[in-house]
Amino acid sequence: MNRRLLINLALSTIVASLFLFLAFRNVPLAELRSALERFDERWLLPAFAISFLLMLFRAWRWQLELRPLEPIPLGRLWAVTAVAYMAINLLPIRLGEVVRPWLLSRRSSVSISNVVGNLVVEKLMDSFSIVFYILIGLLSASDLPAWVRRGAMFPAIGAAVFGLVVALLWFRGEPFIDLIMRFLPERFGPGVKRIMRAILDGMRILPNGRLLLTVFVGSLALWFLPVLSSWVIIKAFGFNVPFNAALIVFIFIGFGTALPNAPGMIGTFQYACVLALGLFHVAQADALAYGLVLNAIQLISIVAQGVIALPLARVGIDDFQRARAELAGV
Repeated sequence: MNRRLLINLALSTIVASLFLFLAFRNVPLAELRSALERFDERWLLPAFAISFLLMLFRAWRWQLELRPLEPIPLGRLWAVTAVAYMAINLLPIRLGEVVRPWLLSRRSSVSISNVVGNLVVEKLMDSFSIVFYILIGLLSASDLPAWVRRGAMFPAIGAAVFGLVVALLWFRGEPFIDLIMRFLPERFGPGVKRIMRAILDGMRILPNGRLLLTVFVGSLALWFLPVLSSWVIIKAFGFNVPFNAALIVFIFIGFGTALPNAPGMIGTFQYACVLALGLFHVAQADALAYGLVLNAIQLISIVAQGVIALPLARVGIDDFQRARAELAGV
């Protein structure tokens, strides 16, 4: 195991332990047990249905993004997506991110570099969609702390910079790549140039304005599903809070993804829920119970779909390391 991986594992373990301590601090186990007992199990079916629909939406949107490169059956994309997201949630430091482009490149004629380039468009749509919901959440909640509003500036600025870089790469092409090369050490130049050219080639969706708009609308619908999932569990616990509480939970969990996370976001997820629902005067024990249940439902759903998809995608554990090694050489 290399040094960088060990450092990231250590950081993610420290972050998870710290946030678990903060989430459970001052919460008697008897109160937590009572809060969990108030969960209405009739809401489990819609909660799991939303989680399944979320994975299906991811595969459908990916199918749209890949249309200019190659038409690929939805079932194949669902299997690849399910395996990849299971890996993202179970493997440390999001090593599963490399699985999706690698698997697809092995099950279609699309090259791995083109898939990576295509995913740049997807990440851009995700960034804009998340910022959209952050803005809705900030506008709909009037009594948020100042640090929350200031913190929301970072994803907005990040999305704007990301969009600018993608636009420059697309419209300027080779001259923009050559400009970047001037600021990089010579030993990194050839590799970075090869990657950026592959990304540019994979961004073929951009000239098709209608398709790009469809992908963006699909991205908005996709990212509404986690908000809806948060609201369903709020209803299951019977919290007397407005719908925008689910938006704030979504925003706080989103902030947590920027940190080094343990598999499944354990610790970070629960404390994010405690902080978010605390703004709506939900007791810490109730908010912690909510975070434990919501995290468990999402993780169980993702892992279950991944396990079902493993034989369909024809992938084994060794493929994850192979994917990482091959993608490093793109």
